[in-house]
Amino acid sequence: MKSFKYYKEKKPLLTINLKIFTFFIAFLIFTGVHAREYQATYSFDIKNESITKVIEKIQKETGYIFFYYNGVIDPDLKINLKTNNLSLSQTLDRLFASTNNGYRLSGRQIFVFRKNEEKGNSIAPQQQTRKVTVKGTVTDDSGLSVIGASIVEKGTTNGTVTNIDGQFTLGNVAPGATVTISYIGFTTQTIIAKENETYNIRLKEDPKTMDEIVVIGYGTQRRSLVTSAISKLTIDESTTRQVASPSQLLNGRIAGVTTFTGSGNVGSGERMSVRGMASISAGNEPLYVIDGVPITNDSGNLFNFGETMSSLATLNTSDIESIEVLKDAASAAIYGSRATNGVIVITTKSGKEGRSDVQVNVSTGFSKFPNIGKIKLADSELYIKDYNAGIDNYNKQYGYSVGSSGYKTHISNPFGDLPDTDWMDLITQTGTMFNMDASFSGGTKKTKYYIGANYNTTEGIIVNNKMNKVNLKAKVSHEFTPWLEVGTNNSANYTKNFQVPGAELGSTVIGRAIEQRPFDRPYKPNGDYYVGGTDELTRHNIVQIMNEQDVYLENFRFLGNYYAMLKYKDKLSWKYSFSADVNYTYDYTYYNENHPYGMGNGRLIDQNRLIKNFISENVINYNDKFKDFSLSATLGHSFQKVTNRNAQVDGRGFPSPSFNVNSVASEILGSTSMGVYAMESYFGRATLSYLDRYILTGTLRGDGSSKFAKDQRWGWFPSLSLGWNISNEKFMEGRDAEIKFRASYGKTGNQGGIGRYDYQALMMGGYNYRGNSGIAVSSFGNSELTWETADQYDIGFDVTLLKGKVNIMLDAYQKNTKDLLYSMPIQATSGVTSIMSNIGSMRNRGLEFTINTHFTFGKFEWLSQFNIATNKNKITSLIDETTPISIGSNRALKVGEEMGAYYIFEMEGIYQYDGEIPKEQYDIGIRAGDVKWKDVDGNGIINDNDRVMMGSSNPDFYGGWNNTFRYKGLQLDVFFTYMYGNDVYAQWMTTVARAGYRMAKLKEYAENAWTGPGSTNTYSRSMEGDVNNNRNSDRWLKDGSFIRLRTLTLGYNLPKKIIEPIGLKGLRVYCQADNLFLLTKYPGWDPEISNNLDPRFVGVDNWNVPQPRTFMIGANISF
Repeated sequence: MKSFKYYKEKKPLLTINLKIFTFFIAFLIFTGVHAREYQATYSFDIKNESITKVIEKIQKETGYIFFYYNGVIDPDLKINLKTNNLSLSQTLDRLFASTNNGYRLSGRQIFVFRKNEEKGNSIAPQQQTRKVTVKGTVTDDSGLSVIGASIVEKGTTNGTVTNIDGQFTLGNVAPGATVTISYIGFTTQTIIAKENETYNIRLKEDPKTMDEIVVIGYGTQRRSLVTSAISKLTIDESTTRQVASPSQLLNGRIAGVTTFTGSGNVGSGERMSVRGMASISAGNEPLYVIDGVPITNDSGNLFNFGETMSSLATLNTSDIESIEVLKDAASAAIYGSRATNGVIVITTKSGKEGRSDVQVNVSTGFSKFPNIGKIKLADSELYIKDYNAGIDNYNKQYGYSVGSSGYKTHISNPFGDLPDTDWMDLITQTGTMFNMDASFSGGTKKTKYYIGANYNTTEGIIVNNKMNKVNLKAKVSHEFTPWLEVGTNNSANYTKNFQVPGAELGSTVIGRAIEQRPFDRPYKPNGDYYVGGTDELTRHNIVQIMNEQDVYLENFRFLGNYYAMLKYKDKLSWKYSFSADVNYTYDYTYYNENHPYGMGNGRLIDQNRLIKNFISENVINYNDKFKDFSLSATLGHSFQKVTNRNAQVDGRGFPSPSFNVNSVASEILGSTSMGVYAMESYFGRATLSYLDRYILTGTLRGDGSSKFAKDQRWGWFPSLSLGWNISNEKFMEGRDAEIKFRASYGKTGNQGGIGRYDYQALMMGGYNYRGNSGIAVSSFGNSELTWETADQYDIGFDVTLLKGKVNIMLDAYQKNTKDLLYSMPIQATSGVTSIMSNIGSMRNRGLEFTINTHFTFGKFEWLSQFNIATNKNKITSLIDETTPISIGSNRALKVGEEMGAYYIFEMEGIYQYDGEIPKEQYDIGIRAGDVKWKDVDGNGIINDNDRVMMGSSNPDFYGGWNNTFRYKGLQLDVFFTYMYGNDVYAQWMTTVARAGYRMAKLKEYAENAWTGPGSTNTYSRSMEGDVNNNRNSDRWLKDGSFIRLRTLTLGYNLPKKIIEPIGLKGLRVYCQADNLFLLTKYPGWDPEISNNLDPRFVGVDNWNVPQPRTFMIGANISF
């Protein structure tokens, strides 16, 4: 038998050198960190407390951990300790001066021994006879190495820390002894020392939310000191579903937050709402703050073709570390006039001190049109039968016979027995997606960095819909001296979105397809298109439109923040920052000569817009402790200037399709515009805490906006909040619960949705009077226009039970908005149709409940996050208190009603006999088989005065439920979202539930049409040119309640023993499916999309593309 000598596998020299270099740097950092930490100062004022209680307080204040034998310290010994800005060593010297104990510092551990024993070693001789060596690796939940974790033999000072790879070796351990593994922010774990055993320990994050750090306006704060309603979502690759936009991460995950999607198209617009709608037209979108920079929300398409694009769609979700939602005025008032609708604070990742990480995420998949066969249309045979019945009813009612001038003839299938056309198959496809991002991050005590890049390409479920996206990010900070720190945070994004036709040419892309008659065809036998809008096709030929146009949107966005911060000890800092949000958008729309809009040698529309948002800020922060009090204060000044420039060129008539530039067009129309607005602000906040038990926070911000007249320019927005940490009371000692009560009041403002110059009368050129050019008033100004303000009240409880296994948040709130901004209609004889005004008030009131649990059963873990919220909206006053203000074909504003209620006709049934019909209606052609509408005013005439307020797009309650199941390396995530009590207006039904308009008809309505008395009281008769039965009414108002299986994810973290030999720190592979299951009574494809993202009209479905069903696989790789 051959014998082989043991050899160690050779690793590449570069890998070895990098590890040596990295470990050397980490060692320097580690020693430097603790050298600096020993210089930190602490103040204590403790009287007559046991030494064990004193040690607990020092641990809590410093973050260091004490280790000592049982019996080494006298637990009954009473201690008085008073220090003022002493170092840790000086504090410990004073603590043990009057005792029989000494100490030794090692890393973040403090080992205590008796003074008469050898320093650092108090192991009894009988325990030193037989020892074992314990080896292992410590990782976190995502499989990354934990550097510097404490490994200590329980009851001794025998301990060590993990190295840069998370590995440890602890010798001289008694067999069977308990070894503890601990690290700040994680729950401590234990193992039993065994000989020849290698341990793989995965630390779990400490679920105690009171110690969590949350981002607040212009700073951070421990959760225990937060006195306002702030919810936090931490982004973790192992638990966060892959989404196209950060706003989708919050949908169903944060109580009180909803996200409405314009459609399932790639890059579609979204609208996020926090605690309901609080404004009519001043905007209901929350303020988005990315790494301290309030961004503009204007990132949509510029012309009237295609869809708007979400302003957050440009971000790379892998760059995000956490998202905080500031819900109430106490948390949001620091942002003043932009905070009425809440604030979404997005914090991107930074480098971590003492570690260097390389992370690569890659995923790919496909998407399908969900439940495409749910909407069933009549086939050719049924369609022709129903249509001809409508013709017979028409001829009979008006007395037409064969040969009469008004007589209508039956239709037939011009294509004989040829199969019906599947128009939906012609415009839909299987979408594809690919995403890859990489990041490199690390840091020392002085320098921290994060560099990331992302590439994403996605094809939608509608033909030609595609989006390519590239993100680059660099974030660096450096501490030159203990008193000076500088930093920069830059991100650049390029997006090219190939859009699908929007609502021009009569309908959406799906409407143009599905509303065609079942036997209609896109192509003639010779290959030419059948022409829409003619006897050949009623609707425009969607195949022709999509083939003969080139429509895309290009967007470049740069976000930059640059700061310098002066620091004095850990108490005082002054930070100056300059931020830039530069957004350039280019819309390209080209119709060739074969397109309905390009007839006459083509048409090209070029439009571009440049938005520059610059912010300059000075912020002073002060933190101090004195006796039992702690004080945190912020004082700041901000100046913001936003400019935008627009240019549009519309060219028609090109010599050849090859010359698709406007300079060669025979007819050119052009226009330009620009606008500027500015805002100056002063703000301050102070938090005073007594024993971390009673907390008082006050905030004041003043904003001066150029959007208002001089006398109305400044608005002041205060807030006051109280917190009571009940668990810190003496009567709660020894109880396994953390309880905090919160109460707050504040005032916030809103200036969104109004023009830069609405307070001034504007003039516009281009008018012609008797052959002379001139100008005219285009809008009246309103010098009394003022801020829309909201008084907000909130009370809440934060509760942690069972040692952090159960966390509960409960909030009740009320928001009273006054001076609502709205463009009020005025007499058209003035030459202007409306004027921006303050017209009324509104109230929002609701409850929010969140419960998060984390239970472990051996190696099995179950994490659950459930939330539910309610919001009741009511308009409390308007200029006209009695008459509804119509704001659309199916909406109105009325005192006492919801913002979101529908203003429509109410159906009472079907007339069964002509004798039932009032004379006024009979005279205009209403007959048996037609819809009977409620005659509200009783005059026999059905008109707009008979519309009533009913239903609402606002739900009774909504929320989400996420469950995570872990077993060893396996993890299953099941995420549901739900909504109940919301009504959706199915606008699409108005075109396919009627007859006589040469368009498709729903199978249900064709089969069940009224044919005589008693046949039905739901479906109207078929009638050529029907004008009565298709009113905006409750016929099309449908229950939009749903439960959706939003995401199902199965992931697996490969074991260290498999991945370490190939140089990896962590490798997670996963598969994910979205929108697998939807339980709803809604007859359309998706009750969660909306034709209009304006909050006044949300909840209208007009053939919107549903959210796709997606399947993907991916991997998260760390080096």
